[in-house]
Amino acid sequence: MAKSGRMSARTLLAAVRAILLVAPLFGVLSFAIGAEASAEQDASAKQAVASVEEMISGLESDDSEGAADSFSRVKKWWTANKKTVKASSLDLSLEIDRQIANLSLALLNGEMQRAADEAGALRFSLRNYEDGAYTGNDGKGRMSLGAYVLKLRGAADLMKGEHWTEAQEEVRLLQRQWLSVEGDVVSRSQTVYNHAERDLVLMDAYLTNPSQRGQAFPVAQRMIDSLNPLVDASYSWIDAALIPLREGLEALLVVGTLLLYARKSESGRAKNWVVGGSAAGVLTSIGIGLAVSLLLTSGAFGRNNSLINGWTGVLASLLLLYVSYWLHRNSDAKRWGQFLKNESARAMTNGKMASLGLLAFFAIVREGLETVIFLVGMVGKLPAGELLGGIAAGFGVLGVCALLMIRLGTKLPIRPVFLVSSVIVFYLCFKFMGSGVHSLQMAGALPATVHDYLPEYGEIGLFPSWYSTLPQLLFVLAAVSVLVFRRLIGASGRSERKAEIIKTPIDVE
Repeated sequence: MAKSGRMSARTLLAAVRAILLVAPLFGVLSFAIGAEASAEQDASAKQAVASVEEMISGLESDDSEGAADSFSRVKKWWTANKKTVKASSLDLSLEIDRQIANLSLALLNGEMQRAADEAGALRFSLRNYEDGAYTGNDGKGRMSLGAYVLKLRGAADLMKGEHWTEAQEEVRLLQRQWLSVEGDVVSRSQTVYNHAERDLVLMDAYLTNPSQRGQAFPVAQRMIDSLNPLVDASYSWIDAALIPLREGLEALLVVGTLLLYARKSESGRAKNWVVGGSAAGVLTSIGIGLAVSLLLTSGAFGRNNSLINGWTGVLASLLLLYVSYWLHRNSDAKRWGQFLKNESARAMTNGKMASLGLLAFFAIVREGLETVIFLVGMVGKLPAGELLGGIAAGFGVLGVCALLMIRLGTKLPIRPVFLVSSVIVFYLCFKFMGSGVHSLQMAGALPATVHDYLPEYGEIGLFPSWYSTLPQLLFVLAAVSVLVFRRLIGASGRSERKAEIIKTPIDVE
């Protein structure tokens, strides 16, 4: 039976590794089909935008002949691409058609100021088309980082003009639309990504509180300044490889720790539950991620994605708190041996095995969903072969790390392995709670209140809100209490044993 359990676990583990590597490649490959055509369309739109900008420069410098020449190139482009734009968005097609007609009439009548205004409106529409910041005929849409920054500037202008209600509505819309562009940001800078998510909640919190509204504009400007350098950034296979590494490392630590425990306890059933939960998490992440990218509007799904990240983070955090305590409690070799002797058989038949699978599932879904969406969002930004190669490299490194973690962990003594694992798991518990609550605030499930006197460090899940800081403080208090209690119990036990030795008579022959 034990051999059969080990074979079953080994088979399941191999299956999960295959899923982790092949499924994302297959999913992203489906998006890569047609990417070259999309790139040609973007290049064509970029030429049209350049011609409109030349026309505006001509109008501003009273060069009517140069402006007319640039406008003729725009009309030529429109004649060649009108059907393509109409197939993408009828509303946008009608808007551009109307703007070109108005611009032609203004130039014919010599109304240079009106022509300049219409040219500016036309440039905005063409940029929206180039960036994909429009709603298509199917009701779905996409948005580039450039269009997102443009909308963020509009929100900042509303704050500057003290139009607080409109500004808050725009910020909450930007929170929902963040999913459309976060892949562009995280692939270039994890720090900017963390700060942007923080600033989206800060702006909403400041705008909600009348006494703090004046602090919203500097936050918006800070976010604009941090995102601007990334708008025209280029991508390589390294960026594609870093996404699964960044997003998957924490999930790997959780799943690796659970598998390490299963091996140390020589429990095939425990390993099966962990591997099964991981596989379910991977398949769920791929399924939801592809459904969002293929069937839904990312902006519309933004709130639901934050809710998923939030609740899975909070639930995983609570489970990790217990796992951290359990690892620390059983780090003593004698206690571990007693556990294996007296409790392992009973433990394999109760809900502990299911809780291991559930924790693995939550950890994978929390990181896996965004990983899939990020990778799909990179389609078209670099050649398909380079993208797939980067993804394979990223997941390959993760696989090697997982193998080394489990192999080395099983060869080391119980105490250092479990003590280090308990610290890592507690850190993840702390971070998951903070980032989970932060995601719930982005989704509007919790009030976005902030206090400037609270510490803030998004990289470890610290945010200036009592909603996230209070449970984290309780976790730290609980950890310190357990350490002090165990130290006192240990000291008491040593004193009792020493007293017994002193009282024991010594036989002298």
